[in-house]
Amino acid sequence: MANWSELLKEIRQLGSPFDVLRRKYIKELSDYTNRNVICYYSGWLQKPELGAAVSVNDNDKNGLMTTINGLDTSKGLDLILHTPGGDTAATESIVDYLWGKFGDNIRCFVP
Repeated sequence: MANWSELLKEIRQLGSPFDVLRRKYIKELSDYTNRNVICYYSGWLQKPELGAAVSVNDNDKNGLMTTINGLDTSKGLDLILHTPGGDTAATESIVDYLWGKFGDNIRCFVP
């Protein structure tokens, strides 16, 4: 039986109810399509005052590389992308990386 400290740690790891729900539906989509699903979105609608800090930049490539590590790349990738745009060079670098991992088996959804 877990103690109070262990329960609190587990609750923190679960994330907010929004995060739990988000992960649930991403998993359902992945199970339905039998493809890897990654969502990339920024807080630009909630925090427009941050400007360029919430658009695609070089730091995003590291995050995507970490996320993709260990995925079965033969399943392809469904990328849900919701950003205000960003740095062209960073975007090209990310696209080159994704093509290197998944070839042309990438679908991108931009809501």
